[in-house]
Amino acid sequence: MRVVFDEEQRRTMLARIEDVLASGALTQGKQVARFEAGVAPILGKRALAVSGGTAALEIALSIVGVRGGTVLVPGNTFFATAATAERLGATVDFVDLELDGLGMDPDSLRERLQAHRDVRAVIVVHLAGVISPAITGVLDECRQRGIAVIEDAAHAFGAEIGGVTAGSFGRLAAFSLYPTKVLTSVEGGILTARDDTDFNLADTLRDHGRTEQANRHAWLGANWRMSELHAAVGSVLVERFAASQEQRTEQAKFYDERIIGLSRLTRYRPPAGVRSNHYKYVCLLKPEVDRNALRRRLADKYGVGLAGEVYDIPLHEQPYFRGRQSPGRYLRQAEWFCRHHICLPIYPGLTRFDQERVVEALWGELA
Repeated sequence: MRVVFDEEQRRTMLARIEDVLASGALTQGKQVARFEAGVAPILGKRALAVSGGTAALEIALSIVGVRGGTVLVPGNTFFATAATAERLGATVDFVDLELDGLGMDPDSLRERLQAHRDVRAVIVVHLAGVISPAITGVLDECRQRGIAVIEDAAHAFGAEIGGVTAGSFGRLAAFSLYPTKVLTSVEGGILTARDDTDFNLADTLRDHGRTEQANRHAWLGANWRMSELHAAVGSVLVERFAASQEQRTEQAKFYDERIIGLSRLTRYRPPAGVRSNHYKYVCLLKPEVDRNALRRRLADKYGVGLAGEVYDIPLHEQPYFRGRQSPGRYLRQAEWFCRHHICLPIYPGLTRFDQERVVEALWGELA
């Protein structure tokens, strides 16, 4: 992954940053408003710019109220998905993966819901920029029990299923704008909400729970604001988001056509009706392939570095969470996926020559 800004993007960013510095208004000013206005049409709803994807999750969980209860999260996700719930006083438990759409397995979720009578929220993750059709089953299970669903859409800005965008399924949704994501503001995040009451409360919480009256705080919020400087960068990139998605789509097609026939690797195919944002290009390795050894050979022999996995170990095997699983309980599909996939380089600015090198290396090692 390389973050590449072309000359025109850099000039526009610098002009907007200069405007911020000249104005003296460094937070929650017109650049943040510009960024939020640019994001809203893509997501199909109002968007709240915050300091990070983790901040968006923290706001969402604070609104739902999870302290003293259990939050269910997928076994395959970034540490922050679960850690945020624990920082807010909840205990997390883990749900298995379904391999078709890389989403939460409704059967595994049902089993965990039956095991816990104090579930306050379920966090679904759109892994690798794919919205799983299984989300329908997840929503049904939670709706029957009156449990809030929060979307961790950190990977999924602009992704769709059946024409419905990420962020449209849960009570609230959190997006990340970290540099590796399909849209970045250097650091930052976006929060969306289905209900205006939740959205307005989130707006208050991101600024220490401040009311419209000066120096009056009605809620226990925090500094979850996005700076004007970050918004200036993000506002330029959101204006060019469609073009960057076209590049990712073309790069994915190139790989699709050229890795067919490899005997020890197959590409992951999103289910019908899913429009991935191509945040990751996922491939599955045959069980006999040693992924770490393959990584080393690709780097040493070909100068090819693979992208980071999603993820290389499941959450319950992270040192902080190790030992939480009941003896004899496994997340078999999550564990299998974590150990048997790789992600090929894909990002705006990746050249066709670079992609040809990647393909050549794969044929050299996995044919």
